[in-house]
Amino acid sequence: MPTFSEIERIQNYLRASAQAQYEALPLPPFTLFFHPTDALKYFNYAIPDEPAAGEMSDVLAEMRRECRRRGRIARFEFFEAYAPQLPALLHAHGFNEEGRQWSMLCTPSTFQPQPDVPGLEIYPLGPDSPPGDVRDFLLTQHAAFNPTEPTWVSPEDIQRGLEDLQRARWHAFLGRSAGQPAGAASFGSPIDGVTEVAGIGTHPAFRRRGIAARLTWQAARAAFNLGVHTICLTAADAQAGRVYERVGFQPFSTMLAYIDSSE
Repeated sequence: MPTFSEIERIQNYLRASAQAQYEALPLPPFTLFFHPTDALKYFNYAIPDEPAAGEMSDVLAEMRRECRRRGRIARFEFFEAYAPQLPALLHAHGFNEEGRQWSMLCTPSTFQPQPDVPGLEIYPLGPDSPPGDVRDFLLTQHAAFNPTEPTWVSPEDIQRGLEDLQRARWHAFLGRSAGQPAGAASFGSPIDGVTEVAGIGTHPAFRRRGIAARLTWQAARAAFNLGVHTICLTAADAQAGRVYERVGFQPFSTMLAYIDSSE
């Protein structure tokens, strides 16, 4: 079981990673992060800067006002072991637990190979990737996480994705099966030997073929080749967690999401 300092180090990485991607608004004892164009709740959230405790009425009211001004829903993501008193405080101020997900770690000593998936080709994306590949990467992620919603990617989204690749904010991988976009995965720019594999998604038409495990393995291998010694990820549930366990990820904490119940 990781120590508090190890959990704090990973929480700090996730905060720094969000700051590199989104607009950051300090609102002590939290930092709020906003995607510049996309209101999807998973891209807009707050992270505690410390194991928050005490009176929260004013700061949470200010957070709600700022989120509404921007057309966003007030929402938190954090490790339960990092801020164990925060859930009760949020609940008392009208926030409901939205998600309770497995947080998992992988190191070079636990990393496990994954078999090839017949017909699957994986393309690492980079600054010189065709805009069409970036578009397909973004569309695949949207289809994987929001299969009931219309998927559309703007030219601005594609340009922003290319800029992120140019600045090495993310290392991205697009999986194609029979030429069709089938899966996506990425990992963030490493900080102090830590990174996060995220955005792992399989298009609904290509699920249950081992694509997610293979893409996770590909992303983790690339991260370890860059000298990373700890990779974290968040699994949606135990079923998803078992996919990542095959790659060598092991549960270490619970990632909580709390959302404004008034919205």
